[in-house]
Amino acid sequence: MTPIKIDKDIEKLFKLLKASHDYTFLDVEPELGAQPNDCFPVVQSKVKLAGGKMILGWQIWKTKYLVEAECHAVWEDENEELHDITPKKNGSTKILFVEDENLKYEGKQVRNIRLNISNNRLVDDWISVLDAIHEFNNRGERAYLYNLEGVLNSEQFDHLVYLRDLEGIISTLLFKNGKRDSHCPCGSGSEFRNCHRQGMENRITKEV
Repeated sequence: MTPIKIDKDIEKLFKLLKASHDYTFLDVEPELGAQPNDCFPVVQSKVKLAGGKMILGWQIWKTKYLVEAECHAVWEDENEELHDITPKKNGSTKILFVEDENLKYEGKQVRNIRLNISNNRLVDDWISVLDAIHEFNNRGERAYLYNLEGVLNSEQFDHLVYLRDLEGIISTLLFKNGKRDSHCPCGSGSEFRNCHRQGMENRITKEV
């Protein structure tokens, strides 16, 4: 969800980003027909129709477990005012945005920057798996493909299924306030650290 104030966790994330501008809160003003997560084409279309320009930066989210910076594009009108014209899947009507002139859009995803703000080390595992999914999806030619269906060989497909299943298991644990020593949701009866976490670090970084 969108942070309601700038606290020490948000400040820590800002320092990590090393963005070129300060933060600002923006109302979400969805463009007609715009889809969530399509900020780049939505803003590019707006610029063609109404002028102005695309501004790149980070939209900031916060949960009880982490703060997260997601690469995002907003529209700057001819009066140099910023507008977030992309709707949000979570229904947010306002975002915390940080313009960053260091960012460049090259037609591929930019990795989210996540920071664990809890004492739960399971959150570190979750971040590692999310990063691994990003690296897989953006390895080689896959970085420029919107849909990987029909592109992956059997080994690649199996690896992606493994990563997504693992992310789902960890998400389920966190939803239940679980930790590494909680019982694994897979039903094995073992603790997560002795079940799906066994060999996880090496397996998720496998290059396929």
